[in-house]
Amino acid sequence: MSVQLNFREVDLLVSRHVDLSDDVIEHSEIPSMGEIRLWDQQLKGLHVRVWPSGRKSFCVRWCAGRKACLHTIGSYGNPWNTTDARTKAAEFLALNRKHFNQPLLAPTKDSLTVDRLCDRYLNEGPLTKMDKRASSWRIDAMNLNRHVRVLIGHLPAADLKKSDVAQMLKDIMDGRTAGDFRTRWRGLARVRGGRGSAERTLTAFKAMLNWAIAQDLLSANPAKSLSVPKAPPRERFLSDAEAICLFATLKAREEDGSINSKHANLIRLLLLTGARKSELMALRWEEVEFARNGILLSPERTKSGRHNGIRRIPLNTAAKEILSLLEPKPRGFVFPSACSSSNHMTGIQKTWKRICQDAQLGNMRLHDLRHSFASFAIANGENIVVIADVLGHASTRMTERYLHLRDDHLNALSERTGQRILSGIGVQQ
Repeated sequence: MSVQLNFREVDLLVSRHVDLSDDVIEHSEIPSMGEIRLWDQQLKGLHVRVWPSGRKSFCVRWCAGRKACLHTIGSYGNPWNTTDARTKAAEFLALNRKHFNQPLLAPTKDSLTVDRLCDRYLNEGPLTKMDKRASSWRIDAMNLNRHVRVLIGHLPAADLKKSDVAQMLKDIMDGRTAGDFRTRWRGLARVRGGRGSAERTLTAFKAMLNWAIAQDLLSANPAKSLSVPKAPPRERFLSDAEAICLFATLKAREEDGSINSKHANLIRLLLLTGARKSELMALRWEEVEFARNGILLSPERTKSGRHNGIRRIPLNTAAKEILSLLEPKPRGFVFPSACSSSNHMTGIQKTWKRICQDAQLGNMRLHDLRHSFASFAIANGENIVVIADVLGHASTRMTERYLHLRDDHLNALSERTGQRILSGIGVQQ
């Protein structure tokens, strides 16, 4: 049976390229929802479809122009095995050779699909872009796998049009790729789409196409002139009263044992240092220097390390006291996992959600604690260049975003100007 595919109807599709064998298929993951496709690295087009029910079927796909077509060979194990399915698929492709471009050869500019290009970029890209952090590659992989592959993975990369990419962005903003993704044991990522997801996906997609052009895989980037309307910036930071309430709530919940004390200390440090959550969550004792009153992070451990090099996070007295209470060790994670000391602590979002409810902080995010540190520094009259250095920004342009967080100086200017106007009117009268 052959059908014409409409990949936009697939709500959750995960593609993986493997060396197909009976053993690989037998031990393949069963998805909780949607579908997993295991693509054969030996024969282009041959793959196994795995459904939540546990059913596994051998299929072969070919492209007729811009149309992707699918033929089902049969179910795995009843009666088909990998060797027989590969032979049957090769025979089928030979009979339909006029409908596709050299499926048995290595991908060319004309035959390379977006799905296959994603594989090449994620596998070969780190070898040519060595200054890009591993965490950035993981974020790119998430955006490409959860959005790009699902919506346009079947299209030939060389035939991509600007309208294809624009439609993909609209679908992401409309939530067409929303879903829940299993990330690891007990791990769950809830993808909701929206403008933020579309913007991050476009950034990763543009980078991939530019890489493909540099590798002579493509000749043009159809996404070059596209952009996503930016969402209004969040203007959320702690007031003096909220900061006092936050610390009081942390202390109360820590004393009654309802939250992990390490979670509480991490939250305190986020506000007291202005550090990023990823910088403190994975903090190691080797990076803490009490004698120099600071934390030293290597370039690959921080977002702006590529531009700024080693990042130094100053430690004030309160922050040092908190770290001292955590029983410093020669090496290892400052916040180790409860399950294994070889991993750092995770799962702080549940604790933070409860603290926000108890302290009545509304929709405050953990990252807003970093904004709050900046707003307190600005309210204290600190130099914006120094604040940028403490926050680890690549330039003061990033820090200038925080100037609007405190309007005390604006109110003061308005008050002085109003008094001047009234004074002038009084003189004239």
